[in-house]
Amino acid sequence: MSITVSQASPEEWPEASALIFTDAAEVDQDRQIREFLETIKADQNGHKQLLVARENETLLGAGVLIFTDAATAFFWPPFTSRTDCASALLQEMAARIDQSEVSIGQALLEPGQLNLRRLLTQNGFPHLTNLLFMRHPLTNVPGQGLLETEHIQCVPFDEQTNRPRFLKMLDQTHRFSFDCPALNHCRTAEESLESHRSSGDSDQKHWYLFQHDNTDLGVLLLSEHRADQLWEVVYMGVAPEQRGKGYGAAFIEFGLQQALAHHQSALMLAVDHKNSYAIKIYEDSGFIRQNTLSVHARMRSQFSEKKPKIH
Repeated sequence: MSITVSQASPEEWPEASALIFTDAAEVDQDRQIREFLETIKADQNGHKQLLVARENETLLGAGVLIFTDAATAFFWPPFTSRTDCASALLQEMAARIDQSEVSIGQALLEPGQLNLRRLLTQNGFPHLTNLLFMRHPLTNVPGQGLLETEHIQCVPFDEQTNRPRFLKMLDQTHRFSFDCPALNHCRTAEESLESHRSSGDSDQKHWYLFQHDNTDLGVLLLSEHRADQLWEVVYMGVAPEQRGKGYGAAFIEFGLQQALAHHQSALMLAVDHKNSYAIKIYEDSGFIRQNTLSVHARMRSQFSEKKPKIH
């Protein structure tokens, strides 16, 4: 009999959830299953999809596909002990991503998970890059910043008055960027902005554009993670013609000052491990390397065609 993959019905949720959290610590297992089911039940738009793989009506595996915004999907690697079942789940996820409106569907894995990473590559999710995660403890943050000494003005994001400026600057800063450059060919500035909006808990509350003498220099997009009492740099970019002038360091210093002023415990970020220029800025600013994860992704440029959105 062949393996069939489908979206789990409410009746199948408990069994599939138990399979997903089989390896969880016993003391946490019931709570994790309960919280996961509450998240699935609360989804009214089909953005959080729990998939099940069966053979002869026997549950073999489960997968989770989450459409976080109009441009981005994340998935959890399949939960199963069988390679053929994992392949079937991944192929179904790839089909659902292809039929959606998103520009990228991705997963983060430990670099040493070679067998699983190979399986993702074989089923339509090749390795994109590795992300280096860094964290600043918000100690020794300068009070007087580079923005003041360079007379750089900070302009908060406003949906009604300056959204086009932010979009234009995002588009410019993506050019010749070493931070996941492949993404620049598969999504628009509009999609990029909306993807950044879905990061964290604060929407566009801490988005800033920087200008000097009526010239826009770059952007810094910050997001709150309230449960962890920390902020994240979801994006920082400098216009190509303004690079090499110390503006990136100035923007990051401003972000550190903002996080500290709001009594956060840390400022975190993720950067392409090949982006040595940005990594140097972050380390010189006091960020500490934490860990590295491998990104496996299916991007719009790899889709054979765009199909109607799955509902």
